[in-house]
Amino acid sequence: MSDLQCAARIIVVNPPGLGDIPWLASSLGREKVTAVYAADDVPDTGPVESLADDLGVPSHLGHGDLADGTSGLEEIVDRHRGETAVVVRGGSAVQPLLMLVDADGQTVSPLT
Repeated sequence: MSDLQCAARIIVVNPPGLGDIPWLASSLGREKVTAVYAADDVPDTGPVESLADDLGVPSHLGHGDLADGTSGLEEIVDRHRGETAVVVRGGSAVQPLLMLVDADGQTVSPLT
């Protein structure tokens, strides 16, 4: 991972968190999301595309393994320095998480 001057804001959403796309898109509206990515382990990409459409941003489906520490996630972090991106990946959590990644490492907290 390159040395980041500005933190990348990565909003991590698991498939169970895609149950109410209009509500999720509304709650993410203030985040100024630039893109939505889906990992290979997301079983149904329809809700991912709907979320991207509602946010008015591009979706990138089948983007590989986007687990913490993978090159796929690091690529997204490097691409979105100083920006916010949504990463949808396998998991059971319903609530989105906010991951801030910069040169000092990463912090993860509930998205409020």
